[in-house]
Amino acid sequence: MENKIFKYELTIKEFHLDTFGHVNNATYLQIYEEARWEFISENGYGLDTIKNTGLGPVILEIKLRFIKELKLRKKIIIHSQTGEYSGKIGTIKQWITDSDNNVYSDVEMKIGLFDTKERKLVAPTEQWLNAIK
Repeated sequence: MENKIFKYELTIKEFHLDTFGHVNNATYLQIYEEARWEFISENGYGLDTIKNTGLGPVILEIKLRFIKELKLRKKIIIHSQTGEYSGKIGTIKQWITDSDNNVYSDVEMKIGLFDTKERKLVAPTEQWLNAIK
């Protein structure tokens, strides 16, 4: 059974653009991160939980693809879906579409749960797994 797909809507604004008039490559990472924070926060694992438990998500690897050019005032949807978790490492897929389901970019990443006190990856807790499914 696949995990739920979380959708986050956003409009591309002037500050997202570079001198070429389209979304800068580094800005894609910010947009994807904004959607991930919404995803985990809405599922009960926001910054307060991270501060209280000392356990928070980290990205270990990113594979980012640019498929179509994203321009000013484009209304987009960022889709986020957690894949498998094996041991201490899980996967998240995200992709950006418009209302016509045209895909503009996608990203696959390996993630883990990081103990901020011990400074190391730890096995995912039940609370964390429930927040990302």
